[in-house]
Amino acid sequence: MRVLFISVPAAGHVFTLVPLAWAFRSAGHEVLVALAERPEWAAGAGLPVVDVAPGYSAVTIAQKVLEDDPGFAETWFRSVGPDRDISPRAPMFAGFNRPLVPGTMEVVDQWRPDLVVYEQTTTVGAMAAARLGVPAVQRNLGPFTTGRTHQLTAGLLSDLCEEYGVPAIPRPAMILERLPPSMLHARPEGGFMGGHSYDGGGVLGGLWRERPQRPRVVLSLGGGFSARFFGLGTLPPVIEAASKVDADFVLALGNVDTSALGTLPPNVRPADGWVPFGELFRTCSAVVHHGGANTVMSAVEAGIPQMVALDPQDVASEAIGQDVRDRGIGLTAPAEEITATMLERLLEDGTLRTATAEVHTEVAGLPSPTAVAAELSGLVARL
Repeated sequence: MRVLFISVPAAGHVFTLVPLAWAFRSAGHEVLVALAERPEWAAGAGLPVVDVAPGYSAVTIAQKVLEDDPGFAETWFRSVGPDRDISPRAPMFAGFNRPLVPGTMEVVDQWRPDLVVYEQTTTVGAMAAARLGVPAVQRNLGPFTTGRTHQLTAGLLSDLCEEYGVPAIPRPAMILERLPPSMLHARPEGGFMGGHSYDGGGVLGGLWRERPQRPRVVLSLGGGFSARFFGLGTLPPVIEAASKVDADFVLALGNVDTSALGTLPPNVRPADGWVPFGELFRTCSAVVHHGGANTVMSAVEAGIPQMVALDPQDVASEAIGQDVRDRGIGLTAPAEEITATMLERLLEDGTLRTATAEVHTEVAGLPSPTAVAAELSGLVARL
């Protein structure tokens, strides 16, 4: 069986697909990834990848969408409602997906997959499956519900749907949630999958091999898009608070330039390039981050508490922050309001670790990627 994985080029979106891709390859199936801008994210996971849109820039696209539609720009930065429906953000998703369509359809026509797997904002994945008439699987990103996102996005791409003969977008054969049941506020759209998160590869230096005597805390903004698009504005107040805490802090920002932060306090240092969170977190006592679901789950797997530093520009941070806080696995606060006292509580509050351990056990009991791949293989065989 041939399985095509498709994602918009954001690290957290791509990485959430990797465990299932590995499971299909381990079971003997052919796997291919259609991606743009950062094909090395998939290639670094040992997966074959096609760059379907050379020259793609997610940040440039996002900026143009907001500039071209000031009315939409106002709603983009507003909080999502209690239903967590991302359908109103379809204009942005259409912007991200449009450049991906021609190259992806070329891959689809040449490679002829039997199954298409895409993440929640990649409408081109739903379009590809519809064009071929093959089943599709959607991997959700975390705290949001899809609603009519793909139908609305496809409507904004109607010229491409007509050009490539894409019919109406059907419901995927399976939807896989990213967060476990106890963390979801909205009604689940599909089933659940456990297993370890994938957060990139990297060469580990001596600093990450053992847990230090003094507490170590990670400060992160995820895989790069958040830092490049929203900037590093959430970090200075957190770093200021960190300077007053008896702990060491590691800035894990991938390959983002940190020079704009100026001189760092003695107890704050940048990591050298990309460091896999799964390994880094196991040597740390806590993590402060922007609210990415992959970061949340990597912290759960490592058994450490977390704090979501809310960014008023990024509604995802507010939603995931609520999930983290209400499940009791961490704290949340606007970045500019984070204090040394809050960071000390993050290190000392045992109830946060207890709740984190409970969620860790919950995730361990969910179907593994191997089990999900086997179920999907059977589904395709029956069709």
